[in-house]
Amino acid sequence: MTQSLDERFEALGQVVERAAVMEIALRMAFCTLVGGRYAAAIAGSQETHWLIENCDAVVRRHEELSAEQRDAIRAALQACRQANRDRNRLVHEAWGTGAAGAPSVLQSVCHGYRMAGRDWTISQIRDAAAAISGAQQALLAAVEGAFAPGCLEAAGQLLAADAAKRDGEQNHA
Repeated sequence: MTQSLDERFEALGQVVERAAVMEIALRMAFCTLVGGRYAAAIAGSQETHWLIENCDAVVRRHEELSAEQRDAIRAALQACRQANRDRNRLVHEAWGTGAAGAPSVLQSVCHGYRMAGRDWTISQIRDAAAAISGAQQALLAAVEGAFAPGCLEAAGQLLAADAAKRDGEQNHA
């Protein structure tokens, strides 16, 4: 089956969109785990890798959580970690292949250079998007299960308020 560029770009767009949603979920998890009104100020500008590693560090030492709750959150964070690694590889490698998954060639005046990296099919790209969604959903479920229903909503409100404040500060600068 021949893959069209439109299908490929749509699948890559799904990966990017789902990764952004996972990053928001990680910020919410961080705010819930750390607690306090300043957690959003810290989490709001952090990247996915930082959020995963720092959520994991907090969970490992969180004395108010049972071992089962810590294990569930850490397993979800591990899924987020793997999904993020795959997303990074995909985003950097997929652009090095054409619509059919064949390696692209960079051309200089004298030579052509085959781009290195894994060939990603549309199916594999969609699988990566699904893994990102699954990891994000597992994280939210584990955090809400460990804390209380509504804890993530409160974290989302803190993050939204912090983002609005940052936007206001940038508009006045």
